[in-house]
Amino acid sequence: MRTNKKKEFGDFQTPVTLCKDVINLIDKKYGKPDIIVEPTCGIGNFIETAYNQWGKEIKYYGFELNEEYLSFAHQRFLHYENIELFQADVFKFNWQSFFKRFAEEKILLLGNPPWVTNSFLGTINSKNIPQKNNYNGLSGFESKTGKSNFDVAEWIIITLLKAINKKKVELAMLCKTSSARKVLLHLWKEKSVSDSSELFRIDAKKYFNVSVDAVLLLINFERNINNIDKNIATFYDSLETDKYSFRFGLYKNKLVSDFDEFQKYKFLDGDSNYIWRSGIKHDASKVMELTKKNGHLINGLGEIVDIEETLLYPLLKSSDLANERLQPTKFVIIPQKKLNEETEKIARIAPKTWEYLNKHENLFNKRKSSIYKEKPKFSIFGIGNYTFAKWKVAISGLYKNFNFVIVPPYKDKPTILDDTCYFIPCLSKEEAEFWKEKLNSKECKSFIKSLVFYDSKRPITIEILKRINFSELAKIHKQSDMGKKYLQQAGMFNHSQLLIVFDKY
Repeated sequence: MRTNKKKEFGDFQTPVTLCKDVINLIDKKYGKPDIIVEPTCGIGNFIETAYNQWGKEIKYYGFELNEEYLSFAHQRFLHYENIELFQADVFKFNWQSFFKRFAEEKILLLGNPPWVTNSFLGTINSKNIPQKNNYNGLSGFESKTGKSNFDVAEWIIITLLKAINKKKVELAMLCKTSSARKVLLHLWKEKSVSDSSELFRIDAKKYFNVSVDAVLLLINFERNINNIDKNIATFYDSLETDKYSFRFGLYKNKLVSDFDEFQKYKFLDGDSNYIWRSGIKHDASKVMELTKKNGHLINGLGEIVDIEETLLYPLLKSSDLANERLQPTKFVIIPQKKLNEETEKIARIAPKTWEYLNKHENLFNKRKSSIYKEKPKFSIFGIGNYTFAKWKVAISGLYKNFNFVIVPPYKDKPTILDDTCYFIPCLSKEEAEFWKEKLNSKECKSFIKSLVFYDSKRPITIEILKRINFSELAKIHKQSDMGKKYLQQAGMFNHSQLLIVFDKY
């Protein structure tokens, strides 16, 4: 229970040594603030360190929900001047009203907000959770398929910045690198201009004993209209260095992970002429995915499965693509040929398969995603005519080797990919070979690397792949005519995967 509580409240007190390094860097970059606000102050390590640096001339405000920590902090600061502590729920507190009391003071938002996600808090039935709202403006499809998951630190930082709405604001927060990036992306898209945005890598394993990419995020909102790099952030490999590692930001409202490298290959940035697809998603691998052993099909429950081959297809996963293991050892049941297709016909065309699926119906009913609600029995998504293309050029979304491979048919059946893989469907082996060569070229791989964030769970995404301009790719290899020939037939497999959500349209 204590472990869950620790995770629930992001209970990682910032070590004093790290607090000192952070405060020294803030002093060097911004100088002394007038007001310090720490939304989750814990036992007060940051506040005491700041007080030792800047003294009683500053006003310090600390907020904490945990009574035990707050009591400790009250005793700690009993004889300190200008420190006010409040017991408050950061998610429910009226920050806008609080910040109204300050007029022209320079405010520093300081701290180490929880490093947990809203979805994790949901799984442990936590009450310490922000009110659910689509503050990132996601589409229905995105919010249903995982993009609505966000880090609590991200929510806190954006909420505080929205509540202040002042000119003189500085922010110094420890958080996961992915959270810092999402905060900046939100601010850039909201046209919130800052003088500088900087990220300094910290050793999370050393300070918090967690294996996470983490940073100190520094943002200065003393606005400067001459700032031409307003949508660019600078990344440093440590708190001690003055030399940046790379710069990332927005280019034409899209993220670029390495601006300097991107400048060399931005001629490839455009709209892909092919529609990139993700593989199928079923969320029932123990039933749907089978392995052949000693002439028998075995499911994830260890059962021998006796079904027809009618709906059985060879399957490759991300690890197979990344390691070029293209001889399938797994098979998957595909109950539909298109989205929302009724599955009752399986009883007629493959009765043993129908009986097998019904035997395990309870596992399908336990699937949590709302995309399966009110859909035919045993429905999957990420399915369409492109799924059954006999030739595909594919890449794993999970690995960092960025290697495109040809996925051929197996025993005259199209090979199916899972939803961690991305691909373009091709009409022939020749077409697949043509684009595999171009996609694996130095220019294309360098372009992709300039867009990829290596700390992401999925370095490769459809958003990145669909930026590859196939016409330009063929052009730089002086094969525009051949490229044009294949691009003219690229629409043969086109229809949207989104229809699983937006049925009426």
